[in-house]
Amino acid sequence: MPEKKEVVVDDWRARAREADALLVKWGAHPVPGLDPKRAEAIGLKVAVKRINYGSSSQELLPMFTHEGSIARYCRRTGELMLQASEHWKQIEANTRETNAYYKQLLTVSRVQEEAYRTASDILSKIMARPGLLNVWECSCPGLLRSKKRELELQKEGTHMYLETLKELTRIELVYDAVVALKKIEQERPIRESDIAVEYNKVAAQSRIESDKIMSQEAALARELRAIGDGTETIVAYSLRLEHCLETNVLSLRKQKLLAAPIEIFQLTHVEFLDLAENKLTELPGEVTQMTRIKKIYLDRNQITRLPHELYKLSNTLTLLGIADNPLDHEQLQLYLTGLPVLLAHLKATRPRRVSDAVSVTMREGGVDFVGEYDLFTSALPRYAEPVDEASLKMASLRASLRA
Repeated sequence: MPEKKEVVVDDWRARAREADALLVKWGAHPVPGLDPKRAEAIGLKVAVKRINYGSSSQELLPMFTHEGSIARYCRRTGELMLQASEHWKQIEANTRETNAYYKQLLTVSRVQEEAYRTASDILSKIMARPGLLNVWECSCPGLLRSKKRELELQKEGTHMYLETLKELTRIELVYDAVVALKKIEQERPIRESDIAVEYNKVAAQSRIESDKIMSQEAALARELRAIGDGTETIVAYSLRLEHCLETNVLSLRKQKLLAAPIEIFQLTHVEFLDLAENKLTELPGEVTQMTRIKKIYLDRNQITRLPHELYKLSNTLTLLGIADNPLDHEQLQLYLTGLPVLLAHLKATRPRRVSDAVSVTMREGGVDFVGEYDLFTSALPRYAEPVDEASLKMASLRASLRA
């Protein structure tokens, strides 16, 4: 009776298809703090693409060409705006314990999921190239000793500790699979189905951890909404950002902002930025990413000084509204004199860069010395014009004839 062949479960291709489906839906552009899995878990909806303003001469960043990336960017920036607003102090106090509890769970789950996933990827490569089995058999013991020593030196809970733990777990998973396969090899040749069995064990654990992350994210979102996490405010902020993509205007007037998240300045197509009537204490230098900006309204805030980087917008910026701010006296006088004067002052007084200064070797009185010159404020030294050698000989001959 012929031996029944073991069925190889092609889990790797199934996971690849799932990953591709997430990328198709949510885009491949990274949005720190809101990856496609979290977007799925919190029930985020893909944005409706209604971008009419971008054209060949006014292109948006690549992130804003995909509906899923737009939705993730707007949602995450809305969350950061909430954290930078007056609303956040009370919300943070109400949700602190819940966030701390789920943060710990999610951190452990993410470390485990990535360790299982990367280990299964290694086993899939071994399945394709069985010769790698001997390589891992030789290298794993040394790698394990090294990572265990490294883990002992790290402080528990830190980023480096978690990264080391993840690598250690991955190596242990691969090594366990290698040891199991080598035991089989003592009795008979290793088949592809044997490697597939070990692969499927690890891949199944990866899937379990991935599902756990999704359920934990969903549970966190439900509990935070029940407590009152400002979801309505986040949605309102997100809608303002989405609307901005259809026009060239970003209006965040009267939004109770204590700071402006630098993420909003990724909207490089914006020409009119309204941050008036908030409680901003500064304007981030990242505003210069908005290279087409024409008008900025900062009236009725608490700004004391403007960033030096603002001078980089001198070619496009035509209006800066900063009335009713406790602006530094010197900058206020320059502002009243005129915007070009203010921008020129910001450029002239910006912090000096090390690369702006150059060392020049000069000769004075027959002695070489090194002088440092700032290319923006100092003139370079003048050198004498080179003397023609033939003219020098003729002058020497004339002098000898006179003598």
